[in-house]
Amino acid sequence: MFIKPFRVKTSTAIRGSDRRKLRSEIGRCFPALPAELLSEIVPNKEDMTVSRIVTHSEESVTVYSLSGEPIFFEIEKRVIPTVYTLWKYPEMLPRFSTWPPVFDKLRGGADLMLPGVILPPGGISSIERFEKDTLWCITLRGNRAPVAVGVTTVSRKDMFEDGMRGKGVKVMHVYTDCLWALGSKEQIPQVNEPEPDNLDDDDDDDSYNRFAEVDSPAEEQSPVEEKTPISEATDEINNLDLSEDQKEDATLSSEVPADSVLEEKKAYRVDQEQKPNSSAEGNEQEDDMARSPQEIMDSRLEYCFFCALLRIRPDRDLPLLTSTFFRNHMLPYCLEGETVDLKKSSFKKFQLSKLLNVMQDRGLIKVQEVSKGVDHVVDVFLDNDVVREFKSSITAMPPKPESNKPADTETQTGPTIEEMFAVSAALVPIFSGFGYSKGSVLSMKQLRQVMTDYVRKNELVAEQDKRVVMLDPVLTSALINKNEEMEQLSWDALFSRVANKMNSCYKVTLPGQDPIIKKGKIDPLEIKIEQRMGNKKVTLVRNLDAYGIDPQKFAHNIQLKAACSTAVSQLPGKHRAPGMQVMVQGNQVHLVAMAILEDYNVPRKFVTGLELLKSGKKK
Repeated sequence: MFIKPFRVKTSTAIRGSDRRKLRSEIGRCFPALPAELLSEIVPNKEDMTVSRIVTHSEESVTVYSLSGEPIFFEIEKRVIPTVYTLWKYPEMLPRFSTWPPVFDKLRGGADLMLPGVILPPGGISSIERFEKDTLWCITLRGNRAPVAVGVTTVSRKDMFEDGMRGKGVKVMHVYTDCLWALGSKEQIPQVNEPEPDNLDDDDDDDSYNRFAEVDSPAEEQSPVEEKTPISEATDEINNLDLSEDQKEDATLSSEVPADSVLEEKKAYRVDQEQKPNSSAEGNEQEDDMARSPQEIMDSRLEYCFFCALLRIRPDRDLPLLTSTFFRNHMLPYCLEGETVDLKKSSFKKFQLSKLLNVMQDRGLIKVQEVSKGVDHVVDVFLDNDVVREFKSSITAMPPKPESNKPADTETQTGPTIEEMFAVSAALVPIFSGFGYSKGSVLSMKQLRQVMTDYVRKNELVAEQDKRVVMLDPVLTSALINKNEEMEQLSWDALFSRVANKMNSCYKVTLPGQDPIIKKGKIDPLEIKIEQRMGNKKVTLVRNLDAYGIDPQKFAHNIQLKAACSTAVSQLPGKHRAPGMQVMVQGNQVHLVAMAILEDYNVPRKFVTGLELLKSGKKK
């Protein structure tokens, strides 16, 4: 469904009533979810948006996003979780397991066929009963993290009667598709199967056996041995001590800080957690064993919080969205091999907003609600005794975190826009001799070089005046109009006439991306103010996509800066290449213009509406 790019019609902040409606709808579709979990999946004060999109096959879909991450999509009044949600709550849907090579077919748009399903040891009869058109997710052998979600095309009875032949699941959303790309593009996590010995007696044993994958009877008899390599590998990673040469060669994923930073963090954590009266290593280990999982998670959260606090630059970083503070400033300080999960801490039922409110009550930060449902960290208090105590317990300032989020390269240097020329039919006789055909794209420099080579090859430079080019029949036919009688042109006139006879196009280049060639002349980036009902005004920004700027990201950035509502919709009317427009509540010309000129570095000559800045100052 989302293999090919889709079109976003609108994207707006979700209202409180819609938030409650979504929570109720999720509860209806997934009745096994407890009420506390529903409030966790759809929190009250986190930044949420609802987007109306149209897929490549012209299907209308509603997408719900939490802090920029798509968590559910709704089609035909059915709410379906995305892979981002299923990675956090893998037990939300029943699952079929398949072989890793099958994933290449799934992400290419194929459905899951029954011969590719790995049956549990008990066969089909050990799979829970289900009917046709039931939501199921798909996992790969050895990992419980779902890679796709869809609806069954058969029932369990049909599976048995058909002998595991034919289509099993119609895939609606798959890891790496365009819906996944709408979020943070997080890589699939590793979620291991639980050990049967660790399951409670009250639990349904089938929840494990149903999805266990066995290659041989030996593996079936000793499931604990399957965990041994993973446990050993985990122990090796936790005790890893790389040499300097190894540090230079090692390459970590975007979720893991650089090795040098990691080693420094380990030193800080050990020094910070040491107790004054504890000298024996055995006693320290016993203390760790005595702590409950909640206390351990609280300790990790507090450590990450204080590290983030010491690295915050109030004059540059604040105000900061609370979710951004947690994701980009706290989480990077989590050590390799450890996780930070609010659900497993003592703040489980309070969530992030309450965690930060607790820190505010301790006099460490100041949290302010800048608009309904949107909280910002607006100040930090580094002179607090608790902060000073933490700072004295570490050997040096914490290293700057390695961001888990890919760098938004479009805001670093902005797009580079270059006027290009495509060879027209009239100029093919000239350019074909130099390896160019109709439609070939050239820059002005290449155009001038081709014409210079053509003139010299045919000896058309005037002997008496080297600044003049004599016209041969080919040049005359291509460049001279019927009502003109000309036998020679200056070099500048020659280049100008050739450029005018070429088809217009332009090239947009973003740092780290391949250049994009587009036909026609580039439309200016337009800023305008329109008056709506009564005296209400809105600021409209058009043609962002022509300059390689994502309208969704741009609208989100303006929403955070101006603390106002924004919406993204398709341009009204008939356009040569229909694009998107961003609507910002109120007169935000100055903020929008500064974002375009300074954050995205778009040259002023490509922006119209900047005269509104002067009229705004007069007022």
